[in-house]
Amino acid sequence: MSKSIQEIAAHIQATLEGDATLQIQSVSSMDTATEHDLVFLADEKYATHLKNSPAKAVITHQKLDLPKTQLIVANPRLGFAKALELFDRPKDVRPGIHPKAWVEEGVELDPTVTVYPFVTIRKGAKISKNVILYPGTYIGQNVKIKEDVIIFPNVTVFPNTEIGARVLIHAGTVLGDDGFGYVWDGTQHYKIPQVGRVIIEDDVEVGANAAIDRATTGVTRIGKGTKIDNMVQVGHNVEIGKFCILCGQVGLGGSTKIGEGAMLGGQSGVADHGNVPAMARIGAKTGVTGRLTTSEPVFGTPPVKGRDFFKAHAVFKRLPELHKRIQKLEAEVEKLSGHSEVRRTEESLL
Repeated sequence: MSKSIQEIAAHIQATLEGDATLQIQSVSSMDTATEHDLVFLADEKYATHLKNSPAKAVITHQKLDLPKTQLIVANPRLGFAKALELFDRPKDVRPGIHPKAWVEEGVELDPTVTVYPFVTIRKGAKISKNVILYPGTYIGQNVKIKEDVIIFPNVTVFPNTEIGARVLIHAGTVLGDDGFGYVWDGTQHYKIPQVGRVIIEDDVEVGANAAIDRATTGVTRIGKGTKIDNMVQVGHNVEIGKFCILCGQVGLGGSTKIGEGAMLGGQSGVADHGNVPAMARIGAKTGVTGRLTTSEPVFGTPPVKGRDFFKAHAVFKRLPELHKRIQKLEAEVEKLSGHSEVRRTEESLL
């Protein structure tokens, strides 16, 4: 699958210098590139590698004195990522419905949709152009999926879920399962029916084996451009803003609100009804309860600002040594206290 250098330049919004007729077959690193590949140069110290690379085209932040076709952008690393997008779509896709898929009556499928074997699509589902549904995927009643979505194998999408354009859902993920809600009736935990839904906005990516619960009532919402790593749990009625990052094994309790651009490190968690401000930075294994009042990086449970956390951690590592010193000082104080008592007794006798 080749792309013209002009098409790539337009996609990454680059200034093209050099051979405008060049065809690119792939995007690669300098170490593995062939003459048909596109590479990028983000640091001048790698210029020698670029000079020796057989690649005929490079993404760079300034014009180079080299006989190569150049795509000039402000951020070569970002330009490289955007170029990869053009080559990332699966190459063996054949639009149509495989005979071993089960599609109920009343489903709206664009002709460009690809439905692999053992996919189930229930009535009322509406699926837009260029969507790919890999084997084992279940699409429930009245699910809406916009264009260019890719859903990898064994994903379950429960009824009434909405998935925006260009979303990626990786293998084993579950969207719209029951929220975890119970009320104690005096003798047992009584299940609260979960009748809401999930909305995934445009350009979201959800990693493998993640779970996003539908709302008790209303909506669990994942904001535009948010990226969710593997094995993340999003509880019912959670609202995640645009362009957030949730690393592996993050857990969000019900009705949590995450502000735009927030980043949550691996195995961090936010308790029910927690509130995380826009652009917050939450370190790995950090536990948040209630309202977080700072966008500065925080660590620990309860969370404290990064500088204070690392100062405390430095002291923590020295606790065994400090404990021995304290014991020694206590012994010396006790000894001195005993001598003082003897002196006071002698003075009283005089």
